[in-house]
Amino acid sequence: MRLLTSLRTHPAVLATPFIGAFFCYVFLTSTRRIEQLIDLPWAAQAASYAAHAPVPMAAAAAAGLTAVEATRLKALGAWQLGSVRPTWRIALQPVLTTVACLSTLTAGVMAGGLWVVGVLPDLYALQLLAIVVVLITAHAVIGFVVGRHLHALYSAPLVAVVAFVGITFPLGTDNYWAHHVTGAIDWVGFGEAYSPAMTVAAILPTVGLALACVALAAVRRDPVRYVALSLVLAVGGLLGAYGITADWRSMPPTAKGLAPVVCEGTAPEVCLPEAGADHIGEVQAELRRMTDRLEDRGIVARKPERITDISVADVRRIDTDGAGWTLALAPGTKDQVLRENIAISVVGMPCEEPDWNVLHSNTLWAARTIGVENHYMSWLSRETQKFSQGQTKEQLLSETASVAELPLPEQKKWYDRKLTSACPSGGRS
Repeated sequence: MRLLTSLRTHPAVLATPFIGAFFCYVFLTSTRRIEQLIDLPWAAQAASYAAHAPVPMAAAAAAGLTAVEATRLKALGAWQLGSVRPTWRIALQPVLTTVACLSTLTAGVMAGGLWVVGVLPDLYALQLLAIVVVLITAHAVIGFVVGRHLHALYSAPLVAVVAFVGITFPLGTDNYWAHHVTGAIDWVGFGEAYSPAMTVAAILPTVGLALACVALAAVRRDPVRYVALSLVLAVGGLLGAYGITADWRSMPPTAKGLAPVVCEGTAPEVCLPEAGADHIGEVQAELRRMTDRLEDRGIVARKPERITDISVADVRRIDTDGAGWTLALAPGTKDQVLRENIAISVVGMPCEEPDWNVLHSNTLWAARTIGVENHYMSWLSRETQKFSQGQTKEQLLSETASVAELPLPEQKKWYDRKLTSACPSGGRS
């Protein structure tokens, strides 16, 4: 069969415009919040966000369409050419055509995500696309083998439904390892990408199942050997992926710290992601002023030597202990990012179950010290439903105003006493 003729009649080619239109709809409805990634653009993050929804559909379509093509080729007598052309050569073109069509559509969705965020693809985004192509290929092989032996009237819907449900259903279970072995695309954060372990776990079960189907296709030659081989491939792939992911939680261990970082200044040195470092000089100068005042008032024991933005920190957790702090500093100017969040982070949680109504006084004092009192009161008003819970706005402002008139040693004692009273059960950290 000539190439152009086979392409014109291939079900994947005929279905591409309809699947493409559906993928556009999926993209528009499933990426409504992708604009949140614009301030700190990262290609792999945008690509994973965009590809999460269409990949199960692409896999299902690939399996179903190759099943239809396999049945069509059987009806045309293509398999009777086995003595002239090897079976794999007969199957290669239909499978690759399906893979090309579905991979192109999925790549288009990923490109749309990158376009909205405003970032060019990098190696980590291309790595994600390669994983998608491998998964689509594996599902296409499975569909083709099943469609060759079972008429497409039954095999096409069967493999399509099994592929879609097999990828998506485990995501709703509490077995976290199952979330990462079905081929569903995990979201990655800023500065992150698929680690080698994640890559292997994502493709191993599906590729193993595809190879098992290929082995079963040759079962007539040596039934015992090929059935045993197919079982080893299918079960071995799943067990191998389980061995990798058995102790994973819902968030897999991605490769971290990949985003370029810019550091500036001393006492403290401030480190921000390059994508959000336009105002790093202003942010560093303001943080130096804030930490000087916090140290003078005894709110912190000592100034930090380095402050790192949480998006590029080794541990993605707010931390204001010791010489290295982790804060949420990017993106934005100093007036946008150095607000009530600094005071809230500095005071933190002095114990596991603090009395928040008492702790508000400490946080307001810290906010007043660094000059963000109004920002903190606006935030607290929203959190307490306009001060309907705990102390009133007037009580809090009156208390801190009276403390401000005390000598500095008395201010430090008051702050420490308040922290202690915020932990009535003891155990202050």
